[in-house]
Amino acid sequence: MGCLKIVYRYFVLFLTVVSFSSCSSDDNSDNENEFVGESGINSSESKDLWISLKSTNKDSYEYTIETVSWTGFATSTTIKVENGEVVSREFISTQPQEENPAETEIIEEYIETESDLGTHESGADILTIDELYSLCFAEYLTVDADSNLIYFDTTSEGVINTCGYVNKVCADDCFVGFRLTDFNWL
Repeated sequence: MGCLKIVYRYFVLFLTVVSFSSCSSDDNSDNENEFVGESGINSSESKDLWISLKSTNKDSYEYTIETVSWTGFATSTTIKVENGEVVSREFISTQPQEENPAETEIIEEYIETESDLGTHESGADILTIDELYSLCFAEYLTVDADSNLIYFDTTSEGVINTCGYVNKVCADDCFVGFRLTDFNWL
């Protein structure tokens, strides 16, 4: 393995660790069931803000979930929602080129529309933000805080953008949950 490839992999690992180190459950408020991220907005406030914001914006938006492995493998899934219904899912996965690890090559790419939603196995699940809140509150914020680092954060306007956990004894690619890297109202 070339020196550049090793440096690149450690750089990706470093970025992943840093990106998840800023909003753990250590930041939670006095209420044990509330989680507060860097935005200063707790999980319940975020859900209330979401209900108001989606009504104001006709429940139409687009968000992107990205994943990156320490190996350099990466995925990006963009979900488009109009009037509360998912209307499209776009997906791309990449990995470092063998001969030039600083460059990536596309492994898989597709666009699904209403007529063929869910026909591909890879990519983030086809969920609305409402469904992401439900998943977050039921599956990710309820794990044992003694054995897991729990993460929750929102955009500056209060929309959830990170929810999940990492087992404290796990070493690589351990985040379970989701992290939105982009969110826009339509």
